[in-house]
Amino acid sequence: MDLDQWLQEEAEQLVETVAAACSLMAHADGVVRQAEHDSMAGAVAHFEELRGPWRHALQAEFARAMARFEIDHASGERAALETVMRLRGNEKSSRALLRLCRAIAEADGHYGVEEQAALVAICRRLGHDPVAAGVFPSHAALGEAPPAGAPGLSP
Repeated sequence: MDLDQWLQEEAEQLVETVAAACSLMAHADGVVRQAEHDSMAGAVAHFEELRGPWRHALQAEFARAMARFEIDHASGERAALETVMRLRGNEKSSRALLRLCRAIAEADGHYGVEEQAALVAICRRLGHDPVAAGVFPSHAALGEAPPAGAPGLSP
């Protein structure tokens, strides 16, 4: 395999992975809003490898990933999480993906427990600690104590 072919395959995998994670986040609360679509479209800016001609490929793959959820939510979720695991061990790309997923979750102005749970699942597939990855709102930065029973936080 030559370098160009390898780069092509890597970019194709990244397109599929980003689209899968974005679709999982968009469907996390059961309602897909335009703001979430728009946030995914901004994904290109987070991944140098997806600029240029890959932008259209990402949009097409996102549509396919979204369709999987609309047909059967459970199998769409399983497929998305299996695809996300491709980035396990790739620190730079997996962290960028987590930031992107958090942005999509917050795009509609509501970052609820469903989105947090989806992001925790993605963190686990990538081998990242959800708290260290910033999955949960930072109450400490606001000078507040976390709410009692906040997911993933110890008392």
